[in-house]
Amino acid sequence: MLSKQPILTIAIPTYNRPEKIKAQVNVLLPQLNDKVHLVIYDNCSDTKVETLFKPNEILQFHLVRNRVNVGADANIARCFENCTTKWLWTLSDDDLVKEDAVESILNEIEKNEEAVFINLCSVSNFSTRNFDEIAAKFKSPRVFVNSFQMSSCLYNMSILSKSLHNYYNNLSSMMGTIIMVLKHVQNHNLSHCRFVDLIVVKDFDNVVSWDYSVYILRTQLFIDAFSGLKSRNLHNKLSLGCYIINYSLIELDRKESKVNYSKRWNLYLYNIKNQGLLNALIYCPKPLIRTFLNLILPQSIFNFVVGK
Repeated sequence: MLSKQPILTIAIPTYNRPEKIKAQVNVLLPQLNDKVHLVIYDNCSDTKVETLFKPNEILQFHLVRNRVNVGADANIARCFENCTTKWLWTLSDDDLVKEDAVESILNEIEKNEEAVFINLCSVSNFSTRNFDEIAAKFKSPRVFVNSFQMSSCLYNMSILSKSLHNYYNNLSSMMGTIIMVLKHVQNHNLSHCRFVDLIVVKDFDNVVSWDYSVYILRTQLFIDAFSGLKSRNLHNKLSLGCYIINYSLIELDRKESKVNYSKRWNLYLYNIKNQGLLNALIYCPKPLIRTFLNLILPQSIFNFVVGK
């Protein structure tokens, strides 16, 4: 008897993190069943991923090794382009999942079969049915940042594959996946998106350990992708979470681990310029002022002022 057709692809892009990918796969393998297809995209790592596993383990998943390093964005995009199942779960190699993660994901898919997008938001439970509704929810910085966090997203590729060009058109934005989803909902207004308070990852690292200046500079690409919205108020709602996250990133890097003091000021002014000072004062005065104080005050005084 033929096995059931898988409904979910778990796609893990990886590069030069052998310990991370090995640990992730080892947790996933016991959870796999005939509904799930596991694919690893090795971006030409120095240590071939296939050498990390035993032959009987390799038989349980599909491994794609790029001939050359195509860059992180392109490697992630291949997860979407090559997906052959209805649903796709993109998973970071360093977001170690729980032992019941796959079962939880399958249960959520079963409850929301007609959704185009499921987001594991960890703080909210809500559904949206059209573009206006989902855009309004993006006022929340937590909803915004979770919407494109790799390991928190499930995509109905049987529907979204037709909108994949919107992802590629915005690949360099670092938010191309959620732009793809939003563009689909915008063009097919009766589209169900589900945000669920479900945690399947053991621990997310909240430390800013990457050069967030690149991300902040590219966020304008997200804003520009929806600059044609007729409602200015709707555009402000859609972009608000984006601007607040930018302020938060500048503040979190207090020790200047990745970006020096001068550049942090430049990023702060860049964010204000793009948002508009009046809009910033109206829609997010607290993050605006808090980040300003963070930049000008010594750590101890800042902590006292904000009540830390």
